Amino acid sequence: MVCMEYAGFSWTAGARKHRVTRSQVQHVVAHAELYFVRPAAPPEQPDEALLFLGADQEGTRLEVVGVELADGRLRVIHAMAMRTGYEGLYEEARTWRE
Repeated sequence: MVCMEYAGFSWTAGARKHRVTRSQVQHVVAHAELYFVRPAAPPEQPDEALLFLGADQEGTRLEVVGVELADGRLRVIHAMAMRTGYEGLYEEARTWRE
């Protein structure tokens, strides 16, 4: 398990689009079972982004995307129920941890 700690969080409007709560997002990030780094691709994506895959407090699998800010916070730009395209990666990662 990866333990990601941030000085705090900030949120874009899009991060709330799929009705995932802040508490759920913070739990997934703090207890990330898997994460990926998406390199920056200026000018459309000027910042490196992190994709976190994990389960919330109730076991709901979620995907969370955020950008690390210079002040140590994570700016959450996307959060939703995990799409099927990530299920294979999530399950494979579970075997690595066992």
